[in-house]
Amino acid sequence: MNYSPITPTSFSAILGSSIHDVKNSLTVISELIQQLKQTNTKNKHILQLEFEASRMNNNLIQLLTLYKIEAENFTLDIDEYSVSEILNDIKAQQASLFDLSDVNLQIECNEDLLCYCDFNLICNSINSILNNAQRYSHKKIILSAGQQDGYVYFRIEDDGAGFPDNLLRTDKVNFKTGNTGLGLYFVSVIANLHSNGNKLGYISTTNDSRLGGASFSLFLP
Repeated sequence: MNYSPITPTSFSAILGSSIHDVKNSLTVISELIQQLKQTNTKNKHILQLEFEASRMNNNLIQLLTLYKIEAENFTLDIDEYSVSEILNDIKAQQASLFDLSDVNLQIECNEDLLCYCDFNLICNSINSILNNAQRYSHKKIILSAGQQDGYVYFRIEDDGAGFPDNLLRTDKVNFKTGNTGLGLYFVSVIANLHSNGNKLGYISTTNDSRLGGASFSLFLP
């Protein structure tokens, strides 16, 4: 019996379909976790399970989005949003995660600040970076937003050890190392899709946090 080789195109289609299937299964798991929470509201094991399910879901959304972008089957859903509402929504989504640790999340933002963006993708992006910041910080994280040089920025600063050298470059994804920076790559791609005239969104990673650790910034035009 002869088998046709899998071409790159067909493999991409298989990958996209598989991500959909896994995401559907994860949705069922998340629903079951919510049922467990109703009778075990303070069980740390259930809270950890909820966080890991949410993290996996975010990762799948990122992979599926990158697949659609590569297949040229993706458009942003841009609208005007209150930046403070975006940050408060992210803080609410992260509540379970921060309940599991002693890390304090501080929000800094002008209530009148507005931005044009794809709400869901920007929240997903910031949540992804915030999850990593919580993992490596000690006691405090600052999630802030403001305006700089004609851009609206979202910034995450922690008190951890800072980014390793390979993550201070955001234009490369190295799958040969243990820490690929795939999350940073995804956020960079999403930022770059946001445009205003000749300005494109971008990200920045440094180790000059006000708290002494890593500092991540997402700039939207």
